Amino acid sequence: MSISSFLRKKFSRALFFPSHNRGKALPKKLVQLLREDPGFWDLPELPELGSPLSKSGLIKDSQDYFAKKFSVNSCWFGVNGASGLLQSSILSMANPGEYILLPRNIHISIIKICLVANIIPIFFDLEFSEVSGQYLPIRKEWLKKILDNKLLINLKIAGLVLVNPYYQGYSCEIKPLVELCHRSGIPVLVDEAHGSYFLFCEDSELPNSAVKAKADLVVHSLHKSLNGLTQTAMLWHHGNIIEKSRIASKINLLQTTSPNSLLIASCEESVKEWLEKDSLKKYKKRIREARNIYQELISRNVPLVKTDDPLKIVLNTGSHGIDGFTADEFFYKKGVIAELPEMMTLTFCLGFAEQTNFIDVFENLWKSLLASTTDRKELKPIKPPFDLIQIPEINPSESLIRDSQRVNLNQSIGRISADIICPYPPGIPLAIPGERIKEERVDWLIKQGLMGENLLDFYINVLIT
Repeated sequence: MSISSFLRKKFSRALFFPSHNRGKALPKKLVQLLREDPGFWDLPELPELGSPLSKSGLIKDSQDYFAKKFSVNSCWFGVNGASGLLQSSILSMANPGEYILLPRNIHISIIKICLVANIIPIFFDLEFSEVSGQYLPIRKEWLKKILDNKLLINLKIAGLVLVNPYYQGYSCEIKPLVELCHRSGIPVLVDEAHGSYFLFCEDSELPNSAVKAKADLVVHSLHKSLNGLTQTAMLWHHGNIIEKSRIASKINLLQTTSPNSLLIASCEESVKEWLEKDSLKKYKKRIREARNIYQELISRNVPLVKTDDPLKIVLNTGSHGIDGFTADEFFYKKGVIAELPEMMTLTFCLGFAEQTNFIDVFENLWKSLLASTTDRKELKPIKPPFDLIQIPEINPSESLIRDSQRVNLNQSIGRISADIICPYPPGIPLAIPGERIKEERVDWLIKQGLMGENLLDFYINVLIT
């Protein structure tokens, strides 16, 4: 089967990103554009159009309009995903050799840019749920404990990154965290890739957006939590701790010089549509429907994990002795495609299209999965074995260029990593270049089943000492 043939494949339920549900909830004007002759819209950076970094043109006008609308200094469209704008944000916060604070559930793109730019990441651990096997939303008291840690006293912290909400939909009260950091003179970047729509629905009992909380930098994915095309994203800038010109210069380093005009249009329309009264009314209806779906499934004894994002359905498979990977395979074979399997859970994304007859279909599949699985024992989550504060023993960027050797994972215990070890899911960096590989971390990986049954096939690079 060719790639183009697979893209035409139909599924019973597409419960994964992008959130437009395979075109069913794309912005109206974008749909109209796609009805033109194929490629008709594929234009270069004509003067009237410009680019996200141009001093004039329709794109600049659109960005300026949104910046004014949401009372921020500036904003930029991005066409290489939230990843590209997260990386640009990191470069604007920290210079080579400086330190940046990162939670352990950080997106791998941030780790990569730290390695390339010689920015030293300091990881801090998070509280852990014994029910879901996932990290809990960060509390103000927890963050204060991090900032007051004696390991950080003599270090210049150039910035701090928060993930809110998490992939599964957990969200914290973001404003007190931002204020706490600002009192310490630390700028804050919030990876809000999974919470873009929070910005538009203040009256829908949703978590507050980091944009409204006046975080210095906020990155939105426009395909994960709005209804744009994949690769579209937006960066919001607030305050004066980080200069606008510095941010723009870093975006210029990483963003393509030939941004796809369709993706740029998708950026504009996926935000603009949420500002239209009728469209917003429709999407708020979807949010209410999602909440009803959750409540009804709970009433039917389907084990769901409560999160803060109503559009995420998190199935607690571990409570019935089934790991999320096994459940994912079962649902996939039935044509219901989930977004994220993990050891204890399976996460589905409802998206912004109407989900007809969802409850009955989902309940029946869950019952079928239970009936097909024997000898089930409740799974117990295992907390990732990380220190509260973890500073690399060797500069990570230096570790990339030092002599290394390739060894089996079991043989790496006690050695300094020259690789990023970040199995996905859950996407938690077990080790980065410069960190020592501890036995308990490898053991955790094995028990989670993240490396498969045979570790002999898994090799990593470690420093030669």
